[in-house]
Amino acid sequence: MNIELTTLSETAPLEVLDLEVTTRPVAGRSSLLVRLLCRRGLQDNHLKMPPLSWFDASQLQRFSQELAAAEYPDTVATTLVDAGIQLTGSVRRVAGRWTSGRTIRIEPLPNSVHRFTPFTIHASHLDVRTYSRKLYNRLWEVFTRG
Repeated sequence: MNIELTTLSETAPLEVLDLEVTTRPVAGRSSLLVRLLCRRGLQDNHLKMPPLSWFDASQLQRFSQELAAAEYPDTVATTLVDAGIQLTGSVRRVAGRWTSGRTIRIEPLPNSVHRFTPFTIHASHLDVRTYSRKLYNRLWEVFTRG
């Protein structure tokens, strides 16, 4: 998958190599950690989300599926309350034309414990669909392992 990550200070193309989902007990309950293994040039790096509840993970999965299937002028949005994240996805517009690309805006909620700078991801609908399938498979693996 190729995604383009945009922050306030930098635009850098990243190649997403894999998606990792693990569990971690937090305050007596199980939280999920989602990390993307990425490569920029020859350097590998991890992008990680704040810890997710199982409900947040299912909302993220649903958001990904809906965004992959979205068509202009659809907008898909969800709030991951436990993680403190707002996701907004839309069909991408480039040079005044609607494309098959998708734009995802990730922002912290005002009351989020995990503060971060909002950022944007640009990806094709195929990359979003591939990510959605991988996320589903990784969540299922973690769920069945216990």
